[in-house]
Amino acid sequence: MKFLFDCDDTLYDLERPFYQAVQDLDLPLHQEQIPSFYKLYRKHGDAIFDQVQSKKMSVDESGIYRILNACQDFRIPFERCEALRFQERYRFYQNHISLSKPLQEWFASSRSEKAILTNGEKNHQMEKLQALKIPSYIPDDHIFISGVIGYRKPDPRAFDAVLVKCGGPSLDWVYIGDRYDHDIVPAKQKGMRTIHFNRHHRLEGPLADHIVYQDEELVALLLKMERGESV
Repeated sequence: MKFLFDCDDTLYDLERPFYQAVQDLDLPLHQEQIPSFYKLYRKHGDAIFDQVQSKKMSVDESGIYRILNACQDFRIPFERCEALRFQERYRFYQNHISLSKPLQEWFASSRSEKAILTNGEKNHQMEKLQALKIPSYIPDDHIFISGVIGYRKPDPRAFDAVLVKCGGPSLDWVYIGDRYDHDIVPAKQKGMRTIHFNRHHRLEGPLADHIVYQDEELVALLLKMERGESV
């Protein structure tokens, strides 16, 4: 049994460090506005993703850009010095993420082959993986970061990089990711089995072999697969 994991919003909740930084800066947002604010923040980040991956823009500069533009969209007065402070808090919380107890216990006890395929700039993604203690469970040559391999999901060549390096027919691999379009669709097109870990209840579709919403559900499914039980 071989398991290939996404990182962000799969191994941990991507939104949590953001919400903590928003609270620290005391942004004038009602609780019900924060999801929409976060969506705009991510949209601005997606627009400059290639610049960060190619190192034309630093991770911290991209964070400043994202929060300034999201605040502008919400007509929240926000100075660059405040944006820098926000980014400092956001990075602090990102560096203190951790696996949930069920996932930590599974990684510590599982003897299945495991790998990571994640989009992002190498150093930034490795900082998060180290905070999650993933290198304790997965060797360096099984960690694939788009900024290193040159292809980012949903490009099928990102999945090819894993299959070529780690070997085995694609059907032996189970891919676990949070985004239907960027994770599940290309993994299934490559012949992998798929688990859609949809912790925020976003877009779903028929190419997911399984859909789970909580860490406990995911771990229960992984254990069944390892035992060869019908799922």
